[in-house]
Formats: sequence, structure tokens, C-alpha cells
Amino acid sequence: MSELRALDVQEITARAEDALSKVSAGRVWLDELAILSDDDRRNFITRARAHYADGTTSSVILKSTRSPTYDHTAQNVLQTSGFAKEWVARALLTARAPGRRHGASLLAGDIVGGTMIFEDLGAGHSSLVQPLLNGSTDEAEHALKSYAVALGRLHSDTVGCSDDYHEIFQSIFGAGRPRDQPGRPVEKDVEVISGKIGGTVPIGEMELLSSRLIDPGPWSTLVHGDPCPDNSLLVDGSIRLIDYEFARPSHALLDGAYWRIGFPTCWCAGRIPAEVVARVEALYRAELGRSIPLALDDAAYRVELTYMSAVWLLNCLSLRLEQALTSDEKWGIWSIRGRILCYLDVAIQLTDDADVLPGINKAAQMWLSELHRRWPDAEPLGPYPAFASKSP
Repeated sequence: MSELRALDVQEITARAEDALSKVSAGRVWLDELAILSDDDRRNFITRARAHYADGTTSSVILKSTRSPTYDHTAQNVLQTSGFAKEWVARALLTARAPGRRHGASLLAGDIVGGTMIFEDLGAGHSSLVQPLLNGSTDEAEHALKSYAVALGRLHSDTVGCSDDYHEIFQSIFGAGRPRDQPGRPVEKDVEVISGKIGGTVPIGEMELLSSRLIDPGPWSTLVHGDPCPDNSLLVDGSIRLIDYEFARPSHALLDGAYWRIGFPTCWCAGRIPAEVVARVEALYRAELGRSIPLALDDAAYRVELTYMSAVWLLNCLSLRLEQALTSDEKWGIWSIRGRILCYLDVAIQLTDDADVLPGINKAAQMWLSELHRRWPDAEPLGPYPAFASKSP
């Protein structure tokens, strides 16, 4: 793809060797290179064998950004670069939670060339995709439970990390950079939606949601931002989350709402039966509750979960509605229209159950009715194949 920058493998290798050598006791060199990524991917991924001065070797993964706009000196590099977000997130996790198995360990990096070097978790690992699409009900639930524990551990280990995150960012990319903001105002999303299909949301409710994003209070953690099934590797019986290119400090339940709303950023989308959600969520809350006691309070958790699910509803509608109104494109294993109908269903149910955001509840019901009228043949997002015989 012409918009992706061309990379020189020899240059990447040389820079990676220099980066590893700087953090090792002596010179490191790489060989046995094997390219793992396709030509149209936004990142160039290579497996290599690292040889250390003491005679030991290990397999490593080189991940290089192919973004043509990557500039490590840019003031807004953290806002515009997934490479920068991932490096800072990984460095934070190394500092905050060494040995806690949050993905692959970051070994070194080359900021100028845009390359990170990770430990190699090994070849042939399946992801959460396989049990959800091809596994039994029990296999899928077991994998989801491991996923919930991994996500809860990530959030529990990074509570209140905003200051540390910014300090690490400046230590890597240089001082004087603007601080990353936890979230964008939902008012912009509502404006887009209302312009397409009408409806209004009370100003007070929009301000409430925006304020929860700007200042999540005790719920502030590092969020993965894209904790999809294919970013969740099954390694030695547990889940290891990878690809932190959307990670940032924000509200924990932006991630924690994923299994409730069908994994909104994923090609592999699907719904999970309510009884399975309850068991999965109990494990997530137990992990999160180690650092955020409010996560163990049923009423408080339900309210915050509803707020973040509403944020996802508004964000997804503002991003996807225009395309969906034109045609029913398929994204991954389900249509855009079917996903939107699911988001609306979930938001209506959660706002009813929590008895909050009555204005958003009313607007969502109106939007759902209008879209059903326009899309009489659209199928709402259904359950994953592993749960196809159960009701979501």
C-alpha cells in the first residue's frame, strides 16, 4: 500500500541490535530473521534470534511502525502514533508490574527508526478467537474467564497511573510535550448522530459522561483500548494481551464493558449469554477490586458500567452511522448495521437496569425504532458460534 512507508530490513536489524546492546552487558547481534507481517499491515513484524555477549541466545520480536507520519519529535506524537502509545504503555507496565505477564515484555527500542523489541511468546499460540468461533461452550467460557482475569489484572496494576504515564512518556520522547487527555467530549458524538437521525440528549447527561472520561476518579487505570479476541493470546493456560497501540490512562470500564457490548472494535464480534457474562464479570471485578474497592459494590459498578457503555454507544454511532445509512457493509463476521442495533439494545437495557441516564435511554429507544424502520431486514449482532444454542 502506497501510504505505508517502505522499510529497510537491514537498517531495522542494525538499529535493533544497537538498542539491545545498550541495555545488555555487551554487544548483541541478530540473525535467523523471519518476516511475520503482510505487506499491507501498518506494522512490520519480524522474528529474530538474539545472540548475547555471554553466549546465550533468545528469540525476539521486532515491531516497526510503517506509518508515513511517524515523527518522534512531534509535539503530538502521543496523540497521533500508535507506536508511541504502545511504547509508553509497555514501559509503564514494566515499571509498575514487572513479572505480571502483561503481554510480551518490552526489551528495548529505537525511537528514531520506530522499532520496539519484545520477548517472543512463541509461535503457534491460538487466541480468544478460536474458542469463540470454533470451540465448545465450555472452552469458550473458560477462555473468556482467563481473558477477564488478564484484563482485571491489567487495570488493578495500573490504578492512578496518569502521572507516571506522562513522566514515562517524557522520559522516552522528551520533555515539554502536552499531556494526553483521557477522553473526548461526547457532545461531539451526539451532534453527529442527531444530524443523521435526529433525537437529542440532555446537556446534563452529556456533561456527566464527558466528565467521567476527563476525570474517571478511582476508576482511572491504563486501558488497553482494543482488547479484542485476536489481541488476546492463549499462552500456558492464561491470556496475554498484546498490541497496546490504543492504550492510555482512562476509565477502566471502557475495557470492562467489552463482553457486554459485543467487542466493539473487533472484526470478531459477537454476543455472550447473560449467565456467562455474569460469571466472567465476577472474575474481572474480583481482580479489579484488589485496587478499586468500588468494583465490588454492585450498585456502583452497575452505574459506572452503564456510563461507559453509553460512551461506547455514542462513539460507535458517530463513527459508523453514516456508512451504515448508505449500505449494510460487513465488517469481519457481522454487519455494521447489526452491530449498531446491538449497541442500542445493550444501552437501553443497562440504563433501565441501573436507572440512570433517562435521556440517553429515551434517545436510544427513538434511534433504535427509527433504524428498525429504515433497516427492516438487518439482523442484530448474534451470539458467538460457541454460544449459538444459548440466548444472549
